[in-house]
Amino acid sequence: MDDPDATVIRPTPTQAVDPDATVRRPPGAGKANDATHEPSEPVERDATTVVKPRRADATTRVLPRDAADDVDSDATVIRNTVVRPYTGGADRTVQRGTTLRPLPHKSLALSKGLRLHEYRIERVLGQGGFGITYLATDVNLDAQVAIKEYLPEEIAFRASDRSVSPNASQHRDRYQQGLENFLTEARTLASFRHPNIVRVARFFEAHSTAYMVLEYERGRSFKKWWLRQRHLPQTPAPGAQAGQGERLLVERLQPLLDGLSVVHAAGYLHRDIKPDNIQVRDEDGRLVLLDFGSAGQTVALADQDAVVVTPGYAPVEQYGIGEQGAWTDIYAMAATLYWAVTGSKPPDAEARASGISLPPAAELGKGRYGRAFLDAIDWALLMDPAQRPQSVEQWRTKLLADHVNSLDLSEALRHEESRFEADDGSGAPAAWQLRWRQVRRRVLSPAAWPMAAKLAVATLVTALLPMLITGLYNLNGAQAALQDAQLGKTEQLARSTAGRVGQLLASSGRLARGLGDDAELTHWLAAPGEAGFGALQQRLQALAGANPDIQFVMVMDAAGKVRISTDPELLNRNFGFRDYFKQAMAGHGYSTGIVVGAAAGSAGVFFAEPVRDNSGPVLGAVVLRVKASAFDTILDDVRHDAQLTPFMVDADGVLVHHPRADLMYRSLMPLTVQQQQRIKADQRFRRDRVESLGESALAGAMLGQRAAGHVVYRSVISGVDEIAGFAPVPGHGWMVGVSQTRETFEQPITRLLTHLQLSLALVGLLFVGLGLRFARSVVRPVRALTAGAHALKSGQFEQAYVDVKGRDELGQLARTFNVMVDVLRQRERERATRRKP
Repeated sequence: MDDPDATVIRPTPTQAVDPDATVRRPPGAGKANDATHEPSEPVERDATTVVKPRRADATTRVLPRDAADDVDSDATVIRNTVVRPYTGGADRTVQRGTTLRPLPHKSLALSKGLRLHEYRIERVLGQGGFGITYLATDVNLDAQVAIKEYLPEEIAFRASDRSVSPNASQHRDRYQQGLENFLTEARTLASFRHPNIVRVARFFEAHSTAYMVLEYERGRSFKKWWLRQRHLPQTPAPGAQAGQGERLLVERLQPLLDGLSVVHAAGYLHRDIKPDNIQVRDEDGRLVLLDFGSAGQTVALADQDAVVVTPGYAPVEQYGIGEQGAWTDIYAMAATLYWAVTGSKPPDAEARASGISLPPAAELGKGRYGRAFLDAIDWALLMDPAQRPQSVEQWRTKLLADHVNSLDLSEALRHEESRFEADDGSGAPAAWQLRWRQVRRRVLSPAAWPMAAKLAVATLVTALLPMLITGLYNLNGAQAALQDAQLGKTEQLARSTAGRVGQLLASSGRLARGLGDDAELTHWLAAPGEAGFGALQQRLQALAGANPDIQFVMVMDAAGKVRISTDPELLNRNFGFRDYFKQAMAGHGYSTGIVVGAAAGSAGVFFAEPVRDNSGPVLGAVVLRVKASAFDTILDDVRHDAQLTPFMVDADGVLVHHPRADLMYRSLMPLTVQQQQRIKADQRFRRDRVESLGESALAGAMLGQRAAGHVVYRSVISGVDEIAGFAPVPGHGWMVGVSQTRETFEQPITRLLTHLQLSLALVGLLFVGLGLRFARSVVRPVRALTAGAHALKSGQFEQAYVDVKGRDELGQLARTFNVMVDVLRQRERERATRRKP
């Protein structure tokens, strides 16, 4: 098949057209393998290629190659092309060069397991023309990282001592310059802190080259991710401006554009944006920009006139025609969106310059994507850099024009109060209706309240409302903080208890394995008899006596018969039907859950290990039974706090430990039919059916978890709100939980709430008294003025006089009123004098 992204080396503007130009591709591009591949796969379609800058007015066509000459995408591809002027015609498809078989290529990658400082090489993630990327492990942190090694294969090689050197003296300066550029790139990337830009943790020099340590981003390329999103409805719903596909692109693209703005603000360009260099992170679905600077390493090529491009995504200025800037990366990002919208990438920029037209995205995506979104893509794909958006912010404004109102948009719901009409127009009301309206108006209408009541209520509300709001706020904060602290406490207790249970299980398992490997026991079991029996019996008896957690130890032959046992009642009994014996005879160590054995009569855990002959066959099994009380002791240590309840469930969600005996061997939630049948068959709890407690909320939070956690739920058993911390038992399917009722740990808060209520009541009474006293100081002068006004109307000047004691505004008003009374009295006297004969 044709390779649409082959590397074409073409003449610079000062050179004549070279008919023997070759096509080159770096080995390893697009494959995470350090081995040379046989030519069996097609070349990566979007691989970065090396191209000589072309003359702006040169129009070329490359002769077609033989489709049978496809080579492995990880191998070096050398192609001869014949370049000739384009002579026009209807067919303007750019054909690719003839492919020659690659010469054998020796892998340059470092070997697996090699240490670079604290990093251990695991495997090769990718190999390109300018370096190799490894998956490595930080042995100090036990974390995976990606390490990028500078190794330009055209001008350098790796020696037997792993050092990297120029392969010719004329390449020494170019190698050193490329190395300095690599370190500068690493230093620049290390300064970026953005969730959508791959982070450089550190960089260092070793083996005469340099290494860049990056965070290992788990995910898949944007290309693979988007191909799986094609099932989304692309046609906008009625009334909507964009379909689900566009909304998903915008949602993921916006933070990536923010990251690209950060890169450009630092004076740095990516130069190789394409679907394969954008990673969709598994953890949160974010788009992450990878592989910075790979297209800027032109200095590391043997040919000084060559540049690095990805056909279809690189604009014309990357071919040496024009100045590069933010608009260069914007073109590549728009080409990526063009591919997402149309399903194919734009034609190569050189092909477009020679006359190949680009079908507009506005036509190909019409009806499936918004017009503003498509127009922005076409704008950024213009051939002239000066006509493209000059910054990410400028382009984003148009790209997201149809989505401005949908981003972080919240609508406030507003309500209006309905007005009540007192008169319903039903005629003249009766006397009792009038009295009822007056009472209702005086009670419900503050405007009709007496002034003293208004002032008292205003004082009370002004004083108590801030106190009430502050108290409730602090109370809620204290409740939340106390709940978080208690959840953390129960989770920590569950984690530590689960760890202790796991240690007991692990130590018991090791003890069983040690007995299974015992040479004397193996020799005796190969030929059981009286010889050696007593010594082995005494050893096992001493072992069981020294460890109070062990209930018994028994040795079984290949038929399942107990040949040696610390419990005499078990001798010569056959337990070949037990799962632990079957597993041991199959050559596997095995441990059960909590089993209420018919023979032992109490709960315990069996540990079985095969006993093998020196030649390999399994001779029998050694079985160790640990008392369930050993686990009970560990769990009951939690009860030093009487408010806490420890419990443990097995992998099926059945309680195998609880302080309440009536809850033992009951499941948190109903078991499936298969689980019930399995429990009935093996009789692990000596019952035919396990009843459910109905604790679905608790079971849903705990069961199947691989990490510690906590849950707040309404308990069916107690009927009250409870909290619980839980943690899995390491190496086992059990889950340890520690629960507590909300009422018990909120007792201090409840007391605080009671004190708050009493305080508010006392303060309320105090302020009511102060408010009434203050109201009286206002109401008394007003009443006196009112009484004086009535007396003045009646001509009773002496009674109209107001006794003034205050110096406030009411006192000033009263004094003015007294002056008015004096003036009116004097005028009345003068008038009376004039009336006398």
